[in-house]
Amino acid sequence: MGKKQQQVSDDLWGQGAGAIGGLAVVFGILAAIKDKLGMSWPATVLLTAGVLVGLGYAAWRLRSSIQRLLKGQAQPAAALQQPSAPAQGAQKDATALSTPMGQLLQRLEVPVESVESIPHPTGEGHMVRVAAPNTTEAVTRLRKAIASELDVTQEEVNFAQVEGSIRNVRVLIGDPYTHIPALPDLTALDLDADIPLGYDLWGNILTMPSPIGKHFLVAGETEGGKTSFLKYLAYLFLVTGGRLVIVDGKPDGDFADFQQACDYYDNSLTHKGVMGALAYVRKVAEQRGRSKRDGVRPEPMLVIIDEILTFKEDPAEGRDFENALKITASQVRSARILVACATQHPRDDVISTVIKNNLTVSVAFKVMSQSASKMILGTVPEGVNAELLPASARGTFIIKDPRGVREMRGLFITDDMIQRAVKARLDALEPNEHAKAVLAAYGNVEFLTTEELAQALRGCGYEIPDGAQPMGVAVRDVIVKGFGAAPDVVQGGPSGARRKGRRKADLLALIART
Repeated sequence: MGKKQQQVSDDLWGQGAGAIGGLAVVFGILAAIKDKLGMSWPATVLLTAGVLVGLGYAAWRLRSSIQRLLKGQAQPAAALQQPSAPAQGAQKDATALSTPMGQLLQRLEVPVESVESIPHPTGEGHMVRVAAPNTTEAVTRLRKAIASELDVTQEEVNFAQVEGSIRNVRVLIGDPYTHIPALPDLTALDLDADIPLGYDLWGNILTMPSPIGKHFLVAGETEGGKTSFLKYLAYLFLVTGGRLVIVDGKPDGDFADFQQACDYYDNSLTHKGVMGALAYVRKVAEQRGRSKRDGVRPEPMLVIIDEILTFKEDPAEGRDFENALKITASQVRSARILVACATQHPRDDVISTVIKNNLTVSVAFKVMSQSASKMILGTVPEGVNAELLPASARGTFIIKDPRGVREMRGLFITDDMIQRAVKARLDALEPNEHAKAVLAAYGNVEFLTTEELAQALRGCGYEIPDGAQPMGVAVRDVIVKGFGAAPDVVQGGPSGARRKGRRKADLLALIART
């Protein structure tokens, strides 16, 4: 105890001596500053005091830091009280961050649960699982941001949502749809069940629920793949026993290969032609309604109207067409009839409210703007935009159907496949003796005048009188006995000597109907 008091006394004497020396130094400094700066005594004292206080505080901070370092002083209590992350969360974060894509999504503040790399033949593939309660939209809406981070184009950032999941999405950085799957056996399909419609980025076949009773709006820019999509649908109905009605509103005759297998085919590009087709479809629906009461289950029917702008260019005719389409669409759903309308002009004057309200399955091929994409698809999740469909993969589309909004590439069929299917349909129909006689009269000729057909039928034993009116009536009676109806008389033959008669193709189409 005595030693401690002695140490304190010595410290006080030492501190006193130091203070006296310090004061002497201070007064010397004050005098020097006053002489140097020419300031008054009060100003010199204040300036010197401020400098000394600052130096003292700095010395105290330095001394405290050195003491904590030497003694290993612990961090403040507040730091010790920071909660640690749960082990499970840390494990998930580690999984999500184990790949560069996971780290990128973390930087973009995506609520990622896991990210794993998956092989792809031409790009960098990833399977991303989004943390609940979020959905895949948390990733797909960031296409532009991901492209910017990776320094690639937006077309190189592709998403394929896993069917049956709202939290799993495949991400491909690179060229999409390079793996083309084999076409499934379409002849064994049931149109009342799921049908294959396309394939995803990894070559997986994607399906949609039965299209029967649903109506399609198919739109996109020229050469996007719309006609191929419609041909696939027509082929699908053909090989599974369905019926076809086709109105081709373009002069190129893309659907001509289906003509002989159609119940009704028109390529006249006229208001009368399309209105006649819609009237025919309504008549079929009415007949099917009566047959349904007798327990008859009719074959599914597909009605294609390609390029609806053709029938809307005249305002008055356009209103008639839309009204007829509206009535037809509402009346035929229960008759197992599907209507599909297409256009390469996705504008509001073409895709009107009437069109949108009655064609409920939307199929958007590549367009030139996001507004055009929205015109076709309506309200969709953020990031869904047909403008960004890859130009390198023709036939890619976004579909909005009962399964949600999905991107896929369509399944392709060749003209040779169509021709074989049409031939098989015709071969399966056995015409009666009258139909055989009429077709034999045509031989390899595609058009005969009424007089030429009458002469040929006389050679087959039919009594056909002379005179224009009785001859025409007699020829018509033979045709009706063979085909159940008679096609319209049309102008045919050489351009310089066109005459009235009937086409063989129209007769074959009547066989297909029956």
